[in-house]
Amino acid sequence: MCGIVGAIGLRKPREYVQKGLKMLDYRGYDSAGIAYFDHGIKIYKDVGSVEHLMTLVPKNIITNVMIGHTRWATHGKPNKNNTHPHISFHNKICLVHNGVIENFKELKESLAKEGYEFYGETDSEIIANLIEKHYLENNDVLKTIQEVMPLIKGSYAISFFTNDDENKLYIIKNSSPLIIGLADNFNLVASDASPMIDFTNDFIELNDFEYGVISSSNVAIYSKDGELVQKEKVHKDIEQISHDLKGYPHYMLKEIEEIPATVDRIIATYFKDDKYQFDPELIKDLKESDHILFIACGTSYHSSLVGGRYFENYDKSISRFIASEWAFHPTYPGNKPFIIMISQSGETADLIHCLNIIKEHNLKNLIITNTGGSTLDRNCMYSLLLHAGIEVSVASTKAYVAQVTLLALLAAALKNDKSMVDDLYQSINIVNDIINNYKPKIMSVADELKEKSNIFYLGRSFDYFLSLEASLKLKEISYIHSEAIPGGELKHGPIALIEPGTPVIVFITDPVTAGSMRGNIEEVKSRGANVYVISTEELSKPDDTIVVKDYAYYLSSVAISAIAFYLAYFVSVAKGLNVDKPRNLAKSVTVE
Repeated sequence: MCGIVGAIGLRKPREYVQKGLKMLDYRGYDSAGIAYFDHGIKIYKDVGSVEHLMTLVPKNIITNVMIGHTRWATHGKPNKNNTHPHISFHNKICLVHNGVIENFKELKESLAKEGYEFYGETDSEIIANLIEKHYLENNDVLKTIQEVMPLIKGSYAISFFTNDDENKLYIIKNSSPLIIGLADNFNLVASDASPMIDFTNDFIELNDFEYGVISSSNVAIYSKDGELVQKEKVHKDIEQISHDLKGYPHYMLKEIEEIPATVDRIIATYFKDDKYQFDPELIKDLKESDHILFIACGTSYHSSLVGGRYFENYDKSISRFIASEWAFHPTYPGNKPFIIMISQSGETADLIHCLNIIKEHNLKNLIITNTGGSTLDRNCMYSLLLHAGIEVSVASTKAYVAQVTLLALLAAALKNDKSMVDDLYQSINIVNDIINNYKPKIMSVADELKEKSNIFYLGRSFDYFLSLEASLKLKEISYIHSEAIPGGELKHGPIALIEPGTPVIVFITDPVTAGSMRGNIEEVKSRGANVYVISTEELSKPDDTIVVKDYAYYLSSVAISAIAFYLAYFVSVAKGLNVDKPRNLAKSVTVE
């Protein structure tokens, strides 16, 4: 979840590193630091923002190598000693690291027995010292990396330089993203391409257990066995990774209002000339499977709840699992299971863990991701891209809708049901109507909710799935406790939490369950709840809070998700919170 940037041979690296760290702050961080070589290793780091860090850093730096890092605390509290970059005990190695080292305690104990002392509590500092120990023994950095890699258990994207050679930058990768940017007379590294796009459109993407040495004019990448690997350049254009706010006050608001274009783009990609455009082998494998497993985390798991129901409606047996649970207790229902994994970043550590298990069992699999070239995209049997464009705000909006849209199209393709496309286009119209006409009303509701400490969402079937995502969004960016409850479960415990003044937000868009939901409303009203109802015209009552035009009810997570997202957004704004970068959260969860 941390962010890494680095440069070798760049004339003014300070500007690149500063801007690069800012562009990676969507990943979440609580401290930041940079290091460079100038007659020895110089390090500046502290808890707080990148802007605060740069007030500590000299403006006119002359150096050939510089690395930078934003840290989201895992091992050790957010304090200066735990902030990256880390320097080894004998001042030989300066290192930044993203990931989690599982056996760092054993490594630390071993190093301590040899006289090593440590400044902080992080697993990353242990790696710096482990590299130093081997380097002092053999005086060969590449040989050192080859020796050290088998000793480290866990995930890591590492960039470091030595006190002996300011003309080389070293990198190591396993299960955490790290990309090289190729430029004229200098080269760059970063956790993703966005910090480097102003300097180059050509990149090298590393596979797991690859390492390398980078100079201003050369890049050499090696396999874990020490063999030189020939890597192809990957070209990325600026539209793919643009961070332009385009006049919006926050990325989340911009991304909510990009939902219609996102859905339209997905339809155009996967349905052309009146035909579905999915790989025929993928469709064949899905049809022949006797059970489909969905594995995902967080928002992506919520989209799998919706998507799984679509597949059930097309006569497929399905189950859904949270990745961090399935990884430790895997199960394989059916005789011919097919596994669909969903990850916005394509670098989700829990899913990478799952994929390793899936491949060990030779199970057919698919990744749905927004990030081409990511670890999951490269290593899955099949991959479908969301084409949602970069999503900067930590709280996912358009990527969630993109996942639901793609799952709807994929499920419909199994039976060549083209009505799904028409229903999705109808949903786009609903979203545009919400964007253009409903924001003042949603803002009014948000103003009533901003001081509340507990808020509940109610729904059934597809409305319950949307309630889960709506509740999660509110938690993430407003810090208000929120819970989503299936309407039928109220009397099985949760209704005990309803007291006078408790806000209850209810979705009623499903004609099958609408009557039952109206009964649930009366139950919470009789306990004094303040009820806010979002309904469709066909199912509405005169005192409903928000009424939208009718649409295919099973597409609630496309058509009216913007209402849920706007509500969370406007509550957060009303409370004066950091909408795009909520506390303790990160965009790309690259540690388990």
